[in-house]
Amino acid sequence: MADPAHLPKNPARSGRHAGRRRKIVLSESALTVTLFLTVVLGLIQNPRLLESGSILAGLLLHLVVLTACVAIPWSGVPIRTALIIPLMDFVALGFIRSGAGESLSGVGLLAAFPVVWLAASRVSTAVAVGASFVGSVSLVWLPLLLTGDDLVLRDFLQPLLLPVMLTGLAVFVSALTRDRRSQQEALRASQAALRASSEAGRKRERLLGTVLDTVDVGVLAVDANGHDILMNARQRAVHAAASPPGNDDPNESQLLVYGSDRESLLPPEERPVRRAVLGEDLTAEQIWLGEGRNQRSMSISSRSMIDEDGAFAGTVISFMDVTDLALALQAKDDFLSNVSHEFRTPLTSILGYLELTMESGESLPAAVQGYMEVARRNALRLEQLVEDLLAINAGTFEVRREQCDVGRILSDAASSVRVKAQRAGVEVVNSSPPGLIAVADPGRLAQAVDNLISNAVKYNRRGGTITLQAVTDGDCLRVEVIDTGIGIDAADLSQVFDRFFRSPSVRTSTVPGVGLGLLITKTIVIEHGGTISVTSEPGVGSTFTIRLPQDGEIAGERRKSGETANA
Repeated sequence: MADPAHLPKNPARSGRHAGRRRKIVLSESALTVTLFLTVVLGLIQNPRLLESGSILAGLLLHLVVLTACVAIPWSGVPIRTALIIPLMDFVALGFIRSGAGESLSGVGLLAAFPVVWLAASRVSTAVAVGASFVGSVSLVWLPLLLTGDDLVLRDFLQPLLLPVMLTGLAVFVSALTRDRRSQQEALRASQAALRASSEAGRKRERLLGTVLDTVDVGVLAVDANGHDILMNARQRAVHAAASPPGNDDPNESQLLVYGSDRESLLPPEERPVRRAVLGEDLTAEQIWLGEGRNQRSMSISSRSMIDEDGAFAGTVISFMDVTDLALALQAKDDFLSNVSHEFRTPLTSILGYLELTMESGESLPAAVQGYMEVARRNALRLEQLVEDLLAINAGTFEVRREQCDVGRILSDAASSVRVKAQRAGVEVVNSSPPGLIAVADPGRLAQAVDNLISNAVKYNRRGGTITLQAVTDGDCLRVEVIDTGIGIDAADLSQVFDRFFRSPSVRTSTVPGVGLGLLITKTIVIEHGGTISVTSEPGVGSTFTIRLPQDGEIAGERRKSGETANA
């Protein structure tokens, strides 16, 4: 183990001790220089001045005190011990003033040095003032006592002006010192708070940088002028992926930013970042960055920053890589398109043989003929479903509106699903009025209702019911499919019409499906210019409501036919 005596000392502590000695020596040296000049001036006036034993004793005592200031290792001495020095100076000045008499009348004023020392030290004002008063009084009374003359009260009171002045000086210096120390302590406290705040700010900055570099989302913050304020590591990688070959620091207009077709470069003014910088708030704007196999799909969102005055102060933009999701959706679309094409051949064969059988089967029983007709109708609807899937992918979905019997459409839909419903133990009730005339595409409307009824059967319970209702409400046709099934969770209601959506509870069940029926139904309704909505309560059931607008002429004919029927 190393010897402690040979260990390096603390530089800061050594510096403080050296500074303490320097202050003590300088404080005492100021009195020494002034006292030396005073004695020199006294010798000029009285060459026999140093013949006085009191003066020599005072000078010798002061030299001893000065030597002690230089020689004493103040690093090992309590700081208050140094206060003995100004007290010894009072004694030395008392001997000098006693021996000099009137020849050195200004010696008493030199007591201001120890007075200031005491008042500026780290003692209370009362102690400093008391010590200064006692020392200065001793300074003026000691010569009187050493004379041996008969003294009266007047002799003691007459020289008190100097002690009073020195005591006032002690009060002033002590107050000034305390005020200066209070300011220094306040400054040190402020500096400490500033350092703590600065360190806390640096810690928060490091934490923010670590968090931003950890998340798998690109983050870019820009000021009101479009200059970058912050960019995390993920965003730097995104920026690099969108850079043209050979350009390591492109500006926004030079980046390879493509639209949804992945081939057409977006004009600079249409690019999401440019729009966000101009103050537009974006939500899930999808673009493609880069070229070739390294091309990535990004979902971009942004939110503006507003300062205290309500002015635009910049914006924060996030870049989420959704390439895998985009490619998966594209693969689903491709798969759906390919499967739909493959369905056409067997469906054509099924329909062909059904039609041949029905044309040549005059001897078939009526019930069989009915079954064949239901099979043919559903095969035709399946064929229409395949065509619809292809049309939705291609964006060519159409409806042809005409007058049709909504009551007949709902009756046929109920008849088509009745066998399946009976097997599931579900009752289908058609409450729609017969002969209800409305304007719609009869095939498309039947397809939409079939989808809703089919879902109502699949997600119902044994002993449950499905109710079909249709009514004209003003210039609107309202069709409702009401079931007493398992219901839909509130969190899933907003997604039931999305492509391929199936709720978690359904995915874990044995109910088959791919999540396209409600999408097609919604597309049919939207193409009619209508709306579709759903209300549901888990464990109670669901109600799907279709609303199709009706033009005035057809609505008037419908009301007229209704009045005639009622008459």
